[in-house]
Amino acid sequence: MVTKYGMSDRIGAMMLGSSQEEVFLGRDFTQSKEYSEETASLVDTETKRILDKGYETAIEILNAHIDKLHAVAKVLLEKEKIEGEEFEEIFA
Repeated sequence: MVTKYGMSDRIGAMMLGSSQEEVFLGRDFTQSKEYSEETASLVDTETKRILDKGYETAIEILNAHIDKLHAVAKVLLEKEKIEGEEFEEIFA
């Protein structure tokens, strides 16, 4: 995400690495790295930041709607499956 689509303010909109996706005779299965260790470290840092932010957002959303989450879970434990309309009714 960070290396292929530039989804980071610190790295910007640039593609890092090559787009060789097919494995052919003599090629390695891993992606070759065409950037410095410093850039690789920045990519790791940005990737972790994005994942941590997404995790925190998910926790906030779940905590904000914990009563609805429990209501849906209760119905799922009883029925194992619910349709979209029923889910929306429980969630509303």
